[in-house]
Amino acid sequence: MTRATLGEGNTPLIRSVHIGPSLGLADLFFKLESCNPSGSYKDRFAAAEVSRLLRLGAKRCLATSSGNAGSALAAYCARYRISCAIVVNEHAPSGKLAQMQAHGAQVFRVRGFITSPAVTDAVFACLSKLSVDRGLPLVISAYRFCPEGMAGVESLSSELQQQVTPRIDHVFVAVGGGGLFSAVCRGFENLGKHRPRVHAVQPKGCSTVVAAFERGDSEIWPVESTTRISGLSVPNDIDASLALELLRKSGGLGIGVQDDEVFKAQRLMLGREGIYCEPAGATAVVGLSEAVRRGVVGRGDHVVCIVTGHGFKDPDSIRDAAVRNASVLIDPSELEGAILKVNPTCA
Repeated sequence: MTRATLGEGNTPLIRSVHIGPSLGLADLFFKLESCNPSGSYKDRFAAAEVSRLLRLGAKRCLATSSGNAGSALAAYCARYRISCAIVVNEHAPSGKLAQMQAHGAQVFRVRGFITSPAVTDAVFACLSKLSVDRGLPLVISAYRFCPEGMAGVESLSSELQQQVTPRIDHVFVAVGGGGLFSAVCRGFENLGKHRPRVHAVQPKGCSTVVAAFERGDSEIWPVESTTRISGLSVPNDIDASLALELLRKSGGLGIGVQDDEVFKAQRLMLGREGIYCEPAGATAVVGLSEAVRRGVVGRGDHVVCIVTGHGFKDPDSIRDAAVRNASVLIDPSELEGAILKVNPTCA
């Protein structure tokens, strides 16, 4: 049987050189899921799910995505000659759209999808009907829809267990629909060893899991999403209920963060850690900062922040960071003076 793969997994774990020390932490690590073949942790999902499609003999599939799942699915489907149609939000970042289209996926941008709970429900209903009526596999990166694909994401936890010694005390995970968070928690549960506290970090502009956590109940309320953090805008309960249950079980915190804090953390990752990540990839860092402020994370703790996606995914956010350090156009005769002006110690 063919197992779909593009060489996903076994991503680097690197020690923080700036953010950790600035927070008083000697053992802060970044898990670079951005180093997967299509640039995000969703490759783990796509590899497992496309393996299932190959086993079924599927030649076509339907999918929804806020960006990264679609990019990953398009890449793996291209490799294994499966036609895929992907429904995305009208505001999906151009980097993710370009990936899907370059790999040959049919992409449909639907107004209000993902931001509006009503529209999102209607899209899911339409695709579910098509899936049943036409016998087309429906691929959605959530345990509720594709448990086998999501089980592929659980490998992330076993890698962390091997990479961080002697133990991991805290893992910070950005939350959109709740699938990644759930996979990380389940992965550690399956290992049956020391389990870290896994913390959910979610934009306040699309707070499903964290809002329920803060209320102290188990009801996931649909929201009108206003967050600008691509990939974390999921207004309905996809895997949110599961994530909430696992959050409480792990003893983690649910931390709501502002979009501007996330963009600031992204710039810090770019400029001080050398990590080229999209905004969602920096979201965990904001949650960590808040946990340190609350005294939940101690100086001697071993901490991991998961960097979920690569910077090329969201070129607008990268341009916003780059414009703060604009280049200058000069004549050759001006070069020495210009260098010495910005680097006076070279004189």
